[in-house]
Amino acid sequence: MNSFKPGKNVYSKKFFDTDTKMMCEHAWEWAKKEGALNVGEGDALWRTGLAYITWKEPLMKEGILECYRPFGENHHFKKKWYQASRHTGRYGEDDVSRDQTIMSLAALKVNNDFEELNELASHLPYRLSRRFIMGPGMWAWVKTLTNTKYYKFFTNLTCGLGLVEKSVAIVLNKLIAKINGFKRDKIKNNDYTSRVHYDIKQKHNWFQRQLTMAYWPGFAFHLSCWEIYTLPTDYNPILRKLYTKLMLSYCEKENYLCRLLLGDKTVTWEEVENYEPREGFRWQAYLDGSWPNYNGEKSQEWKDKNLKWNQMDKDCLITIWEREIQK
Repeated sequence: MNSFKPGKNVYSKKFFDTDTKMMCEHAWEWAKKEGALNVGEGDALWRTGLAYITWKEPLMKEGILECYRPFGENHHFKKKWYQASRHTGRYGEDDVSRDQTIMSLAALKVNNDFEELNELASHLPYRLSRRFIMGPGMWAWVKTLTNTKYYKFFTNLTCGLGLVEKSVAIVLNKLIAKINGFKRDKIKNNDYTSRVHYDIKQKHNWFQRQLTMAYWPGFAFHLSCWEIYTLPTDYNPILRKLYTKLMLSYCEKENYLCRLLLGDKTVTWEEVENYEPREGFRWQAYLDGSWPNYNGEKSQEWKDKNLKWNQMDKDCLITIWEREIQK
């Protein structure tokens, strides 16, 4: 039995608004902004993509599609394009990011919505917003989501670029981790709290704080895992094997979701079942102290009330485990 319960009146940290068709999240008190919706609207498309993978609610698919506004085919733009937004109602069009678009497109791919996926991916501009562009790696990956006959070429290009980029990022991360005291695979999922991060950060000098800014973050690693997972299933070239092997070698043992996305079949049901839902989406964070991810900050009473419904981190893990291990 999953924990999904739709509606704005559900007593839960995360909630699915059936009016906006977005998976929302009540803002923390310290993060609320005057004049804003304060429902996690900045990451709503990303969150709704994950929720659609997790619970396959048809309204979530509608919400994702409504976040893409068609434009062009006129004297300004000859071709047809789609402009993404962070939330339905054209919220955040000026700064919608790679995170939002990657997760929403990945959700359509996982749920076999190929017609809609091809339509969006075929007409997605390289410049996603005024603030962000795709980048070569994402551009190549988006091409694999279309009905192109050159999918093998774009799969190899995605993996080749990813292999080079992530090799450099991982080497730098290991160097920075050694200097800054970030230690991997030392803390269990259910034991990690944000204090691990804050205790380490308090000891850092100016140079170490600057190095932290260059650290390849867990949320980027998580998104890269989804990109690999949604590559064409009928083509597994050597570059893909090498890229997957590199990512898996850097994946934390306790990150069960990313291990599954990278093809690791050794994740057990006992590990999945014993995982306790957290305040944040655990799988997009390293547990090395480099990022707080706001975990373990609330009382058990708060968790019992606010994490009873819409436990996206655990339900997503169960969904992917059943899809990959029980298929």
